[in-house]
Amino acid sequence: MVTRLDVVAMMTMGTIEVWLAILMLALIIFLLRNSFLFAPTRLRPRGVLARALRYAPLAALAALVAPEVFRAWLAASEWTSALLLDARLLSAFALMLAVRITGDALIGLLVGSAVFLIL
Repeated sequence: MVTRLDVVAMMTMGTIEVWLAILMLALIIFLLRNSFLFAPTRLRPRGVLARALRYAPLAALAALVAPEVFRAWLAASEWTSALLLDARLLSAFALMLAVRITGDALIGLLVGSAVFLIL
């Protein structure tokens, strides 16, 4: 009969195996992310797909940030006016407004951070 300690002992990796796994994963990620550079021209995305891929980093950032910004809204059982005064939501709104007015993302980050720290 295999006990829990036996399973843990079998799963333990040495230092060399850990570094080998890290290097192999890094190589795989590097090749996958840069595969489009080595692909023949006829296989590269064109048209609508190429334009849509330009928005992928922005979409990933929004997917990471949105749950934190709307945390109070998601946790609330009912709507109250206090939800509009959440510091995360107001700082995100200030960031968007500053970027829209100035066109500079760094200024937007500074304004959003300042509003969040003040509130």
